[in-house]
Amino acid sequence: MRPSRLVAIMVLGVLVSTSTADLAGKPQPVTEPEAAAWLHHVVPLPKQVAITGRVVVAPQQVHIVTADTAPPLVAQAVRELRECLGQPPDGPATQSPVFTITLELGSEAAQALASLKNADQAYRIVPDERSSVLRCVAREPRGLYYAAKTLQQLIRARAEARQVSIPICEVTDWPDIGDRGLWGSDACDHLRWLSDRKMNYMEQIATSRVTEDKRATVALADYKRVMVEHGPTYGINPVPAIVHLEQLYGHGLFNVYPELKGQGGKEGAICYSKPVFIDILADWIVGYATMPGITEVDVWMTENLHGQGGCRCAECAKTDRDMLEARAIVAAWNKAKTRVPDVGLRILTSEETADGNEAVFRELPPEVKIWYYHSLLTYTTGEEPMVLPALVPLAREGRWAGVCFNICAFVAMAQPFTGADFIHYRMREFAKKGMSGLLGYSTPRLGYGLFNVEAVAEWSWNANGRSPREFAFSWAVREGLDDPALFTEWSQTLGPVAWNVYGSDWPAGEQRKALANVARQLKEGKLPELGFVLWGVYRSPWGDIKSAEQLDRDVVAAKHAVTLARRMGVPTYLQESLIVEGYVRSLAALWSLRSIVTPDGIAEADRPTAKRAFRDYIDSLDQARTTLPLWEATVRKEHEANRYTDKAVELLGEMMAEMKATAADLGIQLHE
Repeated sequence: MRPSRLVAIMVLGVLVSTSTADLAGKPQPVTEPEAAAWLHHVVPLPKQVAITGRVVVAPQQVHIVTADTAPPLVAQAVRELRECLGQPPDGPATQSPVFTITLELGSEAAQALASLKNADQAYRIVPDERSSVLRCVAREPRGLYYAAKTLQQLIRARAEARQVSIPICEVTDWPDIGDRGLWGSDACDHLRWLSDRKMNYMEQIATSRVTEDKRATVALADYKRVMVEHGPTYGINPVPAIVHLEQLYGHGLFNVYPELKGQGGKEGAICYSKPVFIDILADWIVGYATMPGITEVDVWMTENLHGQGGCRCAECAKTDRDMLEARAIVAAWNKAKTRVPDVGLRILTSEETADGNEAVFRELPPEVKIWYYHSLLTYTTGEEPMVLPALVPLAREGRWAGVCFNICAFVAMAQPFTGADFIHYRMREFAKKGMSGLLGYSTPRLGYGLFNVEAVAEWSWNANGRSPREFAFSWAVREGLDDPALFTEWSQTLGPVAWNVYGSDWPAGEQRKALANVARQLKEGKLPELGFVLWGVYRSPWGDIKSAEQLDRDVVAAKHAVTLARRMGVPTYLQESLIVEGYVRSLAALWSLRSIVTPDGIAEADRPTAKRAFRDYIDSLDQARTTLPLWEATVRKEHEANRYTDKAVELLGEMMAEMKATAADLGIQLHE
């Protein structure tokens, strides 16, 4: 057994009044309703938790003591506990402790955590018999850090100017999914916020280049270096990503090594039969692995060759392209390990590798971590299982596998989405199927969708904890909203409607070149049935809306959500409601038109109904179009120059114009 390391935090109270003097440091009972209300402030909800009492102390007299040998993450836990108690990092010792919190690393009490999943992050919090000591125990520093996070949230929830309440609680907790992270966007600006919610992983695309003198160089943009410089401080593992390999052609690779340019195939295809590429890739891996705080590198496999294939030279033609690429990546990693032995490797798949994934998985060394990504199948809000079936047996065998997926409504189009049910559905699937990690993508900025990001933190840690309704209520409490119950009712009314709409790729699907726009499909009599998904991929316009009854219910629910939002009086939620209502009403109008418009035109008796439906379609989209910038103004940072809803606003304008033209072609004069 390794020796126990002990970090003690002594919380001391003073007499701030006669009543406080009587109660300082003495346990006070907490009722079940009070305990439940207290736990609304904690995210993610611990697996097993009971609050039976509290101790009240004066924060201005609190003193924290930690062992000089504490690991950095445990020392950070102490600093954050001091912060939440309003204490400076250093201060004079107080001689008369009233209450003590201990952080015990590797003690006998922590050994029982060994059987738990992701035991390196598991922790316990237990009081002593007199409720004068609260013990936090864990096997690893990260577990103690998370124990401190839970305590911080509980202490802040009941902190006042002259006193704080420390819960007498028993907690046993561990995460369902080991790596819980994000990539891209402005995630680097939110390290502490993410860490407070026990998110622990981050990726950013790094800059991998070849100079004219044939040096393989690496770099991270200044805003991305933040994750390297500060991520480990907050328990977040920073991982640089080498971009999809076919996209390296603009990084000097082919200018310096023209022999690496694939023979035939799409521009950007690499000849993996030339050993020099393995040398270059190994140098890149080493370059990142030698940055402080970096322990792993992710290599993203080719994303899309658009059917043109890879290199067709005599050597490359002998082996499946996906397998050849995977072997080159592993060979480069093995070469990099001769210089940096402990560097880990992750590989991210793509739609280009879809046909070869299973064979690649079987050949990859077991210590290589697999991210499953497919831009059409994992960047979707559709209500369909997402985990690639081939990953499930690998996970059961103990292999590391995770999913790169969208947290927002659409990756390439900013939309409001308070989607508790959507995130709950995703996280429960990932946990049930044994995924070891998740790599979420939240665009265009985290501030546009903090609710969904926090929901990911909630259910990736505790997939079977709160219900979507319970989470929404707890979110409202943590946000300090005036009426958490009203917010919950609004969220549970609008969220499922938005999921049906966005899960149907509406309106983003209208920008896909693989599909004719709905105005053209309507005119040609080619609009599909409700619930239709083309090739199992393209869900527009109503792939997640299975019946006319469901569509009618969604229209009614969206209207009710607008009413609820007006009662809340929060502009962000009102505008989100108006946008989603506009979308679902436009779909209802489109469905009505489908039964009226034929390739031969519109029957005379149906023309008044058609005119109303055309107008409703256009007016509904206009409602969303005019509201989107108003919503964005409430979530965009003041210094942010970009307006990320412009793309959606432009698309909606095009959709309105297309439908107006279709109506005119069918002899419907909308402005009469």
